[in-house]
Amino acid sequence: MDLAEQPVLFMDRHPEMERTPVPTEPYVSADFFEKEREKIFRRTWINVARETDVPEPNDYLVREVQIARTSVLIVRGKDNVVRAFHNMCSHRGNPVAWDERGKCRGAFTCQFHGWVYNTQGELVYVADADRFFGVDPQQNGLTPIHCDVWQGFIFVNFAERPSETLAGYMAPITAGVAGYPFADYSKTYCYKADEAVNWKTLVEAQLEGWHLPTLHAKTLAKSATNIGKRFTHSALDCLGPHGFVSTFPPDVFNPSPVTAISGRYGVGTFDAFAVDREGDKEGSDGFKLNGAFDLYHVFPNLYIGLLNGTYFTYNIWPVAVDRTIWEITGYFPTAQNAGQLFAQQVGSIAFRDTLREDGFTHERICSVMSSGAKKQLHLQDEEMAIRNFMNAVNAYVAARPS
Repeated sequence: MDLAEQPVLFMDRHPEMERTPVPTEPYVSADFFEKEREKIFRRTWINVARETDVPEPNDYLVREVQIARTSVLIVRGKDNVVRAFHNMCSHRGNPVAWDERGKCRGAFTCQFHGWVYNTQGELVYVADADRFFGVDPQQNGLTPIHCDVWQGFIFVNFAERPSETLAGYMAPITAGVAGYPFADYSKTYCYKADEAVNWKTLVEAQLEGWHLPTLHAKTLAKSATNIGKRFTHSALDCLGPHGFVSTFPPDVFNPSPVTAISGRYGVGTFDAFAVDREGDKEGSDGFKLNGAFDLYHVFPNLYIGLLNGTYFTYNIWPVAVDRTIWEITGYFPTAQNAGQLFAQQVGSIAFRDTLREDGFTHERICSVMSSGAKKQLHLQDEEMAIRNFMNAVNAYVAARPS
């Protein structure tokens, strides 16, 4: 091959990044999983909700975070500030909020013995206080969790003293999403899959689009294909521990009859992937995508997928070394008529069916990975973001306690 014909590799921009195989042991080791629990999920900023999940004062949400072995209570106080607490009474450890979400009356009453906490986490009433021994209300409120908001996303950090602010942690991504109209969209659908897979395998499967023409040949790729071309990303980058991938719009878009009809009335997730809507940015305030869609991985377990007219998120929750919960949430403008609602529903179902192909593959990988037959895996240039992700995992696991 003539030197002029050699492809320019994404990895060429990162000469410091090794090009060697990666070991399989971290995907199957229970000991490594426990290190990830302590050194990643209890020390980094983790997305637990959107501000729209607690839109008004006294609204609350409970998020069970099994990887951190806790129940998180997120509440918008009377002062309109969003706070997070361990959902645990100081008396005997009972959760003070039992419902997944709701609106309190300015306080939470433990349903075990009646201790009461306000929305700022302060202990304001102790039943039979004169029979306790030196209980100081000021020292026995709900245990706070560091909480902050970025672009409407609520994050928590379980560390006693986070090593950096949320703004600092998200800085490598902030410029890329600046101007995207998150506030114009509301939660429209949510799917949840309980998969027999290591969380890293699930994360990595979304950090590259190279698998699309093969794995999704009968779904997404059947309708949207760059025919006869080797797959390349339109953009691919490492953003600190975070990652970014974007794909070109296809040369050919052949929607199913139902998708074609729905496309007359609005944008669904499926066709938003496939169609280059450059110049058609209704509701996007001039935001310019790098390709057909931009996918940001926020280390360790959040994805934000930006499209024209819709966006989606993945929250990936490790449960065990070989079990992970995958939450997929889609956001659209509020449908103004039956046609727009139809388009959104068609798109959400097509997207769901495509992701079921991913889920099946995740579990198949996990089922054979534990055999130990392969000690290492190989990554190519289009999988650079996976290598960056594994480097971040290893760096956190190897870090000394702060």
